[in-house]
Amino acid sequence: MTRIFRHCAVAATLLCLLAPQAFGAARLSNQMPPTHFLSKAMDLYAEKVAEFSGGKETVQVFHSGQLYQDTTVVEAVQDGLVELALLPANKWAGMFPAIDIFEMPFVFKDQNALHRFLDEGGAALLDEEFQKLNVKVMFWADYGDVHIFNNKRALLAPEDFKGVKIRTFGKASTQAIEALGGSPTMISSAEMYMALQRGTVDGAVTGVPAAVSRKVYEVQKHMTVAGLSAVEFVLQANLDWWNNLSPEAKEAHMRASKEVSAFISRSVAEEEAKALETVKASGLQISVPTPEQRKVLQQATAPVLEAFAKTSGESGKKLLEITAKANK
Repeated sequence: MTRIFRHCAVAATLLCLLAPQAFGAARLSNQMPPTHFLSKAMDLYAEKVAEFSGGKETVQVFHSGQLYQDTTVVEAVQDGLVELALLPANKWAGMFPAIDIFEMPFVFKDQNALHRFLDEGGAALLDEEFQKLNVKVMFWADYGDVHIFNNKRALLAPEDFKGVKIRTFGKASTQAIEALGGSPTMISSAEMYMALQRGTVDGAVTGVPAAVSRKVYEVQKHMTVAGLSAVEFVLQANLDWWNNLSPEAKEAHMRASKEVSAFISRSVAEEEAKALETVKASGLQISVPTPEQRKVLQQATAPVLEAFAKTSGESGKKLLEITAKANK
């Protein structure tokens, strides 16, 4: 009887977690651990929603993939199994190929250009397309630029990449390294350090904060500040849930979104600056491409953007047009 009671209690707990929430309450699924700056931002979001709604709206944040893992969270927020979810934008690539705009090589000249892209039409177009998939974009979350680490040499020209095995993390980064003349191998972030340490690969594309948290700098000699691509996270809401909120509730969520988005932009800049200092202190040779060298790298990876334009539909072409304007 004790065992049966225990199983019933566990089942009841799961039902409470996964069942639709009462009016005014929402669950937010987050993959990051509680100490991560994005997790702190989600906690702040919950605080701000409560503050701006006078306590009428509440958000319960579930960190570390407690509700849904990154392999299932897309469908969960789409189907309304969870009201809100923070996830990497590229998780939608299978349903929405144009979302890979963020991972296109050298498509944004800097973070300011990325922000202009979002402010000057990119965010609106993406939200319109996502609503067709039954999700509403609450805000975009910066996660910084992707750079290139390796054990061979400074990677400043296509010929430097020849014979260099480089860890990649997705379709676009794989295509970019291949176009540059390197040998890409897709490896998860969890396995990256071991692959570098064992020499399975000679280098890796990753962000500077991730390189520090994963201690990549311990097993690498060179870092190229390439700005190969951008990594964006997005907080999204199930559209049916959103449409059923009162105007006052929506206003509270949008005010919270604006504040938290600004907090994340400040946080990621601080995280990148601190991480870069750690990398410098470790003794890595840091190389920064000149504008002329960057242009050559862009030209070498142009076929990746051409393929994107062909496979991402009309929305992809429009996003590329907005990107071109944002870079001016």
